[in-house]
Amino acid sequence: MAQQLRHAVEHNLTNELALGRLHDALPHLAAYQGFRARAGQLAEADLALLALLRQRQAQLDALPAEQLDAAVRRLLNREARLGWKHRIEQANPELLFSQEETQAKVVGLAQADTRMRELNRQLLATGIDPMRLGSRKQWEDVTRLTGKRSRRLREFLELGGPLGLMTLRPVWLMNPDVASRVLPLKNGLFDTVIYDEASQMPVEFALPTLFRGQVTVVSGDEKQMPPTAFFSSRVESDEAELFDGDEPDEDADEEQREAFEDTWNRREIKDCPDLLQLARNALPSTTLQIHYRSAYRELIGFSNASFYGNRLNVPVRHPQASIRQLKPLELIQVEGLYQNQSNAAETERVVEYLEALWQLPYAQRPSVGVVTFNRKQAELIEEHLETYASENEAFRAAYAQERERSEDGEDMSVFVKNVENVQGDERDVIVFSSTFGRNSQGTFRRNFGVLGQTGGERRLNVAVTRARRKVVMITSMPIADISDMLNTQRAPASPRDYLQGYLEYARALCAGEFDYSAKLLGRLQTDRSTQVHGHDQGRDGFARIVGAFIASLGWSAAPASEGDAFGLDFAIANPETGTYAIGIECDAPSHALLERARAREIWRPSVLRRAIPQIHRVSSQAWYHDGDNERARLRTAIVGAMQAEQPAVASNDNDKETCQ
Repeated sequence: MAQQLRHAVEHNLTNELALGRLHDALPHLAAYQGFRARAGQLAEADLALLALLRQRQAQLDALPAEQLDAAVRRLLNREARLGWKHRIEQANPELLFSQEETQAKVVGLAQADTRMRELNRQLLATGIDPMRLGSRKQWEDVTRLTGKRSRRLREFLELGGPLGLMTLRPVWLMNPDVASRVLPLKNGLFDTVIYDEASQMPVEFALPTLFRGQVTVVSGDEKQMPPTAFFSSRVESDEAELFDGDEPDEDADEEQREAFEDTWNRREIKDCPDLLQLARNALPSTTLQIHYRSAYRELIGFSNASFYGNRLNVPVRHPQASIRQLKPLELIQVEGLYQNQSNAAETERVVEYLEALWQLPYAQRPSVGVVTFNRKQAELIEEHLETYASENEAFRAAYAQERERSEDGEDMSVFVKNVENVQGDERDVIVFSSTFGRNSQGTFRRNFGVLGQTGGERRLNVAVTRARRKVVMITSMPIADISDMLNTQRAPASPRDYLQGYLEYARALCAGEFDYSAKLLGRLQTDRSTQVHGHDQGRDGFARIVGAFIASLGWSAAPASEGDAFGLDFAIANPETGTYAIGIECDAPSHALLERARAREIWRPSVLRRAIPQIHRVSSQAWYHDGDNERARLRTAIVGAMQAEQPAVASNDNDKETCQ
């Protein structure tokens, strides 16, 4: 430009235009000079990024001045993100795999997993070293269990040990009482001893088997019922008088300190209410986070929020329309009177419900259990069942069949039990008779038996999680009068609060009040140490784009994620069946339980398909680089899922009561 100005001066030409441009550029001079100073220090990658602006110079020059700054910022932001994406892909080349490559690797992993399981079974069945076993003659002498030379079971186990009995039969299933009576009293007899339902096992019952194991695994649920004698007074020993909880004197010698420590340990063991509590104090612990039993997440929703801090991952989900129709949690209000510690109206309604349920052919009937809130109500229902069976031939035949029901060798017969005796049981349908209600004077007393006592919420938790497919709550209790928790909007603090919360949750779900029931669960969740948040699609741009595309195809895609391991970005219901036909996830899921490929690509889809037949994954990488094909693939998956044969939705024509 300097040469142009000099030329104009020498030839007496005007410089007005050039000087005007200089004048207009003066506001940018400082920034330009600053850039020149910094440009020499920029990395090669930064200069390459700026060079891209030169390629867009024509478009930038055409923009109004007030839009130029924003446009440059957008370009730089875009290129920076592309550079970030490139670095991530270089560090994680698996992100560049095509759909075909990824699927081939998943298939290979699944085949290897299946083969590994087969080899493990073969190893258990045939991988026995004959040199570790006694001769046939030695075994014949040991295995005589009848006749004059018969062996007692304990003697058989003692003599069989040196002959390789534990090699032939490495796994033994028995309760602690049987174990202490028949197993040899040998320290470390088993490599591992596993206790189930440890919350119901007094510590003293476990001591004989603890002695016989080298490694101990204790399994149980502290939110479920303690041992039967949990609330009884414990016998104090002389040790309790000797130990007052003080530290030993500073002048105490080593022997005195060891004696103090031994006394402390024995006292701690004796004072522990159950084996689970003792193990939690002494052993490292982990928590099972998957809930498989319930066919509907609504069945476990109350306990998950109230007792487990919403940490349970539940692999099933159903559309709200399906929940409204099927009522997996149903409340039937009967307005019966509570007299003589029982409720005759509820008894009759329970029998009516069972009669309607058992009109189905035997193969189509669900297994069923009846749970009452006290023992007298259970006895009254059993009497009424027997009486009605003697009067009705069809009912008698069905009742006889259900009392003998078994599934895969497991007892699934109908039972009638009070709430204290159902831990360990499970049935397809659990029918509750809540028993309590107003008396003949119209007075409702807040006396709920064991459910109102200390620890009553644990009994409630056990009872309401026994059903696989449906809970029917037949009740005469005025829900609003059970506690003041609902009226005061406070968090639950007593057993009656949890009882009121469960009945209100059942009423709301049964009535289809889904938003209200979700808010109620939020209030019932008192343990917020690990908050679980649902998937925020408002912040996930890719999921939002995919959702808009699905909507453009004419499908209604419901968000289907509570933030757990089985969350999906979308689920689409088949309008003909009312059930979810396909679940859609935008890229691979991210969850602590899914860090390994086997869990993420094999286990999770297989579990999800129990409730949603097809799971389709949309790749953001393919959507960006080959969008037309990725969108076509999604469209084809949705159409195919809708055309596939879907299971029919069962009807609840027998349940005509309106939830109130």
